[in-house]
Amino acid sequence: MTHRIAYFDCFSGLAGDMTLGALIDLGLPVEKLVAALRTLPVEGWTLSTEVRHKMGIRGVGLHIEVGGESEGPALPHAQGEPHGHEHHAHGHHHHHDHDHHHDHGHHGPTHHGHGHDDLDPAHAHGHDAHGHSHDHHYHYADIVRILKGGDLPAPVVRRALTAFDAIAVAEARVHGVDKEAVHFHEVGAVDSILDIAGVAFGLWALGIDRVESAPPPMGRGFVRCAHGPMPLPAPATLQILEGVPIAPCPLERELVTPTGAAFVAAWAERVGGFPEMVVEGVGWGAGNADFPDRPNLLRIVLGRTAPAAARCTVIESNLDDCTPELAGHLLERLFEAGALDAWFAPIHMKKNRPGFTVGALADAGRAAAVEEVLLAESTAIGLRRFPVTRLKLDRRQRTVQTPFGAVAVKIAHRGDEVLNIAPEFEACRALARAAGVPLKVVYQHAVAAAVGEGR
Repeated sequence: MTHRIAYFDCFSGLAGDMTLGALIDLGLPVEKLVAALRTLPVEGWTLSTEVRHKMGIRGVGLHIEVGGESEGPALPHAQGEPHGHEHHAHGHHHHHDHDHHHDHGHHGPTHHGHGHDDLDPAHAHGHDAHGHSHDHHYHYADIVRILKGGDLPAPVVRRALTAFDAIAVAEARVHGVDKEAVHFHEVGAVDSILDIAGVAFGLWALGIDRVESAPPPMGRGFVRCAHGPMPLPAPATLQILEGVPIAPCPLERELVTPTGAAFVAAWAERVGGFPEMVVEGVGWGAGNADFPDRPNLLRIVLGRTAPAAARCTVIESNLDDCTPELAGHLLERLFEAGALDAWFAPIHMKKNRPGFTVGALADAGRAAAVEEVLLAESTAIGLRRFPVTRLKLDRRQRTVQTPFGAVAVKIAHRGDEVLNIAPEFEACRALARAAGVPLKVVYQHAVAAAVGEGR
């Protein structure tokens, strides 16, 4: 079994529009993306793409307008930059000035170009850096409602919500308020919803099971925000990346936005150098600014990789003189010693004696203890052991409600794809006995409830 992996090679920073541009460059159809985003209960936005060149490398640039406004300040078009060729608008036809672009890092819930999330409880009414008034704010509950109110696949909604949750939790910590109190200004909210939901949809549509990332580069300096000068990295960005490896960068500007940071903190299963994989494609997402020492691009490398397999030991012995009472006790003791699994298998032994093989699976740290128990608690006078690799699906537990009561279910998944749902046996048996119904009926209701909540 292999995994499809997306590696965020963010040598020049990470932002929502750059990430979405890179996924489009990898093959995500823009029409399919826009159609999916149009199902969300937000209106008045347009999404366009264009080809941009950065230090001779072609990338896909992405531009979102909400009510005719864009997040981020207008920056002069760099000399020598191609002016808007291969520019296509999607959703509603519109045109914007190719001589001005918003910076790559200034999108989403920002103070219009300064990388600080506009999830700001201090603003009851806000004026952005351009003097536009935005009296409509989106609180965290509004974002959840919008993401769940569309027709996006359940894995896309779950992934998008984890990113928004990371941003909201960080902003709440920075401002010293509850998560429910932070809010987005209108333009920033819609822009961020489209960025985050779009990237989550792109990962799903491209069949990506796993996200990994290079350490995000941290620029320094200060930016001017509504509250005054703010140090870079922006407080929310750094809060989101708590516990995540980062890399220093000499550039005095924002390189990683809160949205980009949330992609890494919420979705990346590993942050570090390139993983071992077979490269299947490379996508380039272009920002708007030009840097003196590097192309302003995000590179997403798509590859195929086998998931890491854990090394374990199998311990076995053949027995023909062990009583059933001792055998039952032995199995219990093997599990107590730390065996990952233990079993009996019937065999036919020498002198036509029926017997059984007792086997146990243990990780490296518990193998010796399991061997000691097998020799002490059975009639074995020897054993054999051999190394194996163990591959297991990711698992999580959820409690669901059935007509008979609450049941815990184990959900096995590969990436965002659910492969198995297993209700807890003891809970189902107790509910079945109490209700006087067959055990399988409670099982069926528990599985159906888990599937329904997944939507």
